[in-house]
Amino acid sequence: MINITQTKRLLAPELVKRFETSYNQFVLENILKGFVVERSPVIRINTLKTDKQAMMNTFREMNVRFERIPFLPDSLIIMNQNEKYFEKLPMYIKGEIYFQGISSQLPPLFLDPKPGEKVLDMCAAPGSKTTQMAIQMKNEGQIVANEKDQIRHEKLKYNLAKQGIKIAETIQGDGGELGEKYAGYFDKVLLDAPCSAEGRMNMEEPRTYKFWSEKVVGQNAKLQRRLFRSAVKVLKPGGILVYSTCTLAPQENEILVKGELEEFKGVIVQEKIDLDFKFKLPLFEGLTGMVKAMPSKISEGFFVAKFKKL
Repeated sequence: MINITQTKRLLAPELVKRFETSYNQFVLENILKGFVVERSPVIRINTLKTDKQAMMNTFREMNVRFERIPFLPDSLIIMNQNEKYFEKLPMYIKGEIYFQGISSQLPPLFLDPKPGEKVLDMCAAPGSKTTQMAIQMKNEGQIVANEKDQIRHEKLKYNLAKQGIKIAETIQGDGGELGEKYAGYFDKVLLDAPCSAEGRMNMEEPRTYKFWSEKVVGQNAKLQRRLFRSAVKVLKPGGILVYSTCTLAPQENEILVKGELEEFKGVIVQEKIDLDFKFKLPLFEGLTGMVKAMPSKISEGFFVAKFKKL
């Protein structure tokens, strides 16, 4: 097991310096521990295809131990098996269950799409949040799921079909250009933005952290601002936008939010996120109305903010 000292040596010095100057020793150690911990898999039960109680009974018969998540009633933390155990089982092959971490499920939870609404998933692949929203909507309404990359777009289509999603139309294009095409069209928008992915770093997998640089953070922040402005344009008056990332970088999270609220003053207002997070999620303190969590045993690091168009 890689320890905290080794983790500091593996990470970019600029990133370590930012962590050390931004957080006290307790928070810093929690972040670094989150980069080496093995996370328990989380299964979301597809209630379009199966019954939640019946699936839990099946797990008990299989001696699969699980823990419920109070604010995600259709999801279970698996305690004694890994993902590979399930991948050849009929329930997985038929799309009755889906692996989706707690962090990934929170933006759709906060967006709260309803049956019959028009929803845009601006950066949709591989479709985890798209399928979750369609299930929240009971497969009634319209979802436009956009993905720029061709390979990821194919993965998105595959996951939608596998989970029996009927209301999602996939498009392949630049999310920054959707503001003109769909101006004032959507009731709700999810912008789960491309980011520097600091919340997903794993010291056992160099590809998750070797790419990081301050330049990468800056490039992502520039792209995120462009996507955010497009997202505001496509919203109807009274519409809701949820912005999320899987990074810890303030430039891509709380600083970006502050800047966009200033730019769109009188157009959008921030909505407070109200949820009881006492369920083991270690949160950063001092962010009014936003949620920002450290990587931990049960979730990746993430950030979520919510807005309403006036």
